[in-house]
Amino acid sequence: MDSFTKLGLPEALAAGLVSLGFAGPTPVQEAAIPAILAGRDILMESETGTGKTFAYLAPVLVELARMKAASEPLRGPLALVAAPTQELAVQIGREAGRLAAAAGIDLDPAILLGGSSLSRQEAQLRKAVPLVIGTLGRLADLAGVRVLKTGHLRFIILDEADRLFSNENEELCAKLLNGVPHTALRVLASATLPERTKRLAAPWLRDPLLVQGSPTEVLSKDIEHWCFYCDSRKRLDFVRRFEIAVKPARCLVFMSNAARIDEALAALEAFGLPVEAISARREKEGRRVALDRFARGELRYLLTSDLGARGLDIAGITHILSLDLPEEPTVYIHRAGRSGRAGAKGVSIILADGYELKRAARLAVKEGFVWRTKVLRDATVFEPPPEEFFALADEAEDRRLKARSEKRAKAAGSGRPASGRWTSGRPDGAAPKRQ
Repeated sequence: MDSFTKLGLPEALAAGLVSLGFAGPTPVQEAAIPAILAGRDILMESETGTGKTFAYLAPVLVELARMKAASEPLRGPLALVAAPTQELAVQIGREAGRLAAAAGIDLDPAILLGGSSLSRQEAQLRKAVPLVIGTLGRLADLAGVRVLKTGHLRFIILDEADRLFSNENEELCAKLLNGVPHTALRVLASATLPERTKRLAAPWLRDPLLVQGSPTEVLSKDIEHWCFYCDSRKRLDFVRRFEIAVKPARCLVFMSNAARIDEALAALEAFGLPVEAISARREKEGRRVALDRFARGELRYLLTSDLGARGLDIAGITHILSLDLPEEPTVYIHRAGRSGRAGAKGVSIILADGYELKRAARLAVKEGFVWRTKVLRDATVFEPPPEEFFALADEAEDRRLKARSEKRAKAAGSGRPASGRWTSGRPDGAAPKRQ
């Protein structure tokens, strides 16, 4: 507990963090908490599972406790946390409630989500709510019509800031930030903060401190990375065979194309897998039920797009299975980080064709981890020597490209276009590229 009080936290909050499983501050908390308490804007870049959420929530609760002790009136929200997804907003609210309860601080955060009742949210905001958490679009809309009053904010936090400053969200982000007092402290947090995000956020930041966790803090220490060669058309069947061979305790399955989530879910259900799905395209209530069932262990598989699972913190995820290797390397880091949290061990697995294997090798070198090359055969996972793995992969890739070339030739002769589900590639028959 002393290690937390040395950061400037009162004993009640320090004891609360210890009761939540932190024997001491993580490196990110050790750097960020004193800086935030000193009023410094923060760029917080660290892998998932390194304590970023509590690093920004603890100082907010310090200020709330100080105001209550001084009988200082609350003239509007003290802190605002923006998130890219409903699931992450709800999760942050849950964590804020846990920390406040553990520290003996009375807190009932307002959680504002798109698609929820506006009248109910307006009623929430008419009360003295110190902490408001919500999805970016809903926060910007309510602030724009002055239902959400931002004039007295002392903290504004952008969680998963790289996603909030993406092309589709950049305008909303600017709209929200423009309504926040210049004196409010800004925190941008994410597993990855690309230079583009820092550049776009710069007009609203005052001499920000960059806080970074060790680049391999979780990714190489607590997570094993497995790689299987697999033709893109056979990846759903791979999940069926993986279930027979491994029977993971809790597996999060990623695919980049959200439009195909429902199609993939139907195929996995037909295989008899205990599976549900979430994505930004699915209804909020359906996503909530699927997440709750997965978190309770009623389902062992949850299928999702990258946006659908952005920032999710579900205990006990033992395996991450990526049906494709994302084009953007930081997306893989976010995926893998759903496992190996809070000191637990996890396995992150990719299925890759010949082109993806080359990108996977570059990713591992850049991020400082090692792929364990695997083969799934006869309901058993093998780990052949790397040279044997790549020889097998090369043979399979040659067969795949030859079959595709023959299919195209046949289609050209019949006048019909060659097509097929779960395929992608270049028309010249060279190494395939994901779409």
